[in-house]
Amino acid sequence: MKDRSHDEVLAEIFRTDPRYVAALLREVQRDGSEAELKIFLRQLNLAFSRDTAHSALLPIEDAINKS
Repeated sequence: MKDRSHDEVLAEIFRTDPRYVAALLREVQRDGSEAELKIFLRQLNLAFSRDTAHSALLPIEDAINKS
C-alpha cells in the first residue's frame, strides 16, 4: 500500500463531501488563523486544480447555502 500525505487524503475527502468543505471553511473563517486558512486553501487547490486527475466541480455555493 502506498503512503499518502495528509493533504492528499483531505483532497480526496473534499472531492467527495462538499458539505464538509463548506463547514470547514466556515470554521476556519470564524476561528482559524491566517496559517490555517493558507493550509485549507492549499488543500482545496490540490483537490480541485485543473492539474488534478480528479478534477471535479464542487457545488460549494450550494453546500454553503444549504447549511
